[in-house]
Amino acid sequence: MRRIALFWRVSGMLVAGVVMSGQAGLGQQPPTQQTATKPKPKPKTAAKPAMAVWSPDVQKTLGVTAENFNAEGLNKLTPAQLTALLISARPDPRKGLLTCPASGTTPAGTLKVLVTVAGDDPTGAIAAAIRQAVAELSAVDVVDSASAADRALHVVVQEQTVNKRTIGFTASYLTATPCSEEIGGKKTDVELKGTLGTYSNAKGPGLAKDLAAMLDQELQELRTR
Repeated sequence: MRRIALFWRVSGMLVAGVVMSGQAGLGQQPPTQQTATKPKPKPKTAAKPAMAVWSPDVQKTLGVTAENFNAEGLNKLTPAQLTALLISARPDPRKGLLTCPASGTTPAGTLKVLVTVAGDDPTGAIAAAIRQAVAELSAVDVVDSASAADRALHVVVQEQTVNKRTIGFTASYLTATPCSEEIGGKKTDVELKGTLGTYSNAKGPGLAKDLAAMLDQELQELRTR
């Protein structure tokens, strides 16, 4: 009986120890876990847009070579911007391309002038006098075709009569710059109109000198611009 009692006592102590140990375990608070701070993601760097590059179409449309592409600042455009520029620079096939001599609007050196005379001049004497007067101007050559001319002088002569007797002549004149216009691959001669006016003189030679003086003044004004 003693052994049994001792056994139980020991067992009780063990049980009590176990119970106490369990109670102590329940009474403890678990360690506080610290939440780690996640680093903020770095903002994404925006990718640089592709820039325009030279192509043969650039030289054909804009006249810019590969060597001058960057110097003209075209490398700073995006491909879309360069395409828009090329489209705007291409001539509209439905419209004409006008080509004029630079010396026709800003004279430099010797000018080639086309003189045409129509109207009341049956003998051609007035026309000859006008051409001669224009040819005598300084730094002016008279030519026979619009394609060779920098400037044109068109004159229409009208005879003035009283009782069927000639008393003089009136000349209406127009100055112009001969040009060519190309539409659909076909070229035609056209003109940029200049000065329109009228002169009256009792004699043909005097009329010719007046017209030549008028043309010379107009050319001088263009040269000094």
